Amino acid sequence: MSTRPTYVGYIAMSLDGFIADTNGSVEWLDPFNEALASDGTDGGYGDFIGPVDALIMGRPTYQQVMGWGWPYEARPGYVLTRDSTLTGDHIAAAGDIDTLRAAIETAGHTRVWVMGGGETQRAALDAGLFDTLRVFVMPTLLGNGLPCFAPGPQHNLTLTGSAQKPGGILQIDYDIIKD
Repeated sequence: MSTRPTYVGYIAMSLDGFIADTNGSVEWLDPFNEALASDGTDGGYGDFIGPVDALIMGRPTYQQVMGWGWPYEARPGYVLTRDSTLTGDHIAAAGDIDTLRAAIETAGHTRVWVMGGGETQRAALDAGLFDTLRVFVMPTLLGNGLPCFAPGPQHNLTLTGSAQKPGGILQIDYDIIKD
């Protein structure tokens, strides 16, 4: 019998709740990444990614990440998509959220990063996958773009911590209240 993995969120959004601009670009984050690097840290990313052994992402996020060159070493990706036949470099499984959950549990992963986009975040939240969520609120208003979470039902969270980061970034940590 396998142990249920821990599903974690770790995502940056604008103060008005967007993770990408209207074209799906995340270049608006570059100045904030530079601010984090300027103090000699990575904003905690190294500590976060170390124990992660798999990632869930939507197809557009997968395609965007592959354009950068897979930065997640040997960690496999599980791609949320309507096309369950999708294959590609670093894809361990593709399909709906239940298909991904089953594949992740069968593979024996222990810590899974639900990395986005907004529809993927919502699907994981609604399926009860998230255990914790770390949100970085960037001090900017994009005005429009792709939301951090697609519309859906209410979910309650418990604040577990917060910290101010360089560049005016606010890190907020939550546990997800399970029904």
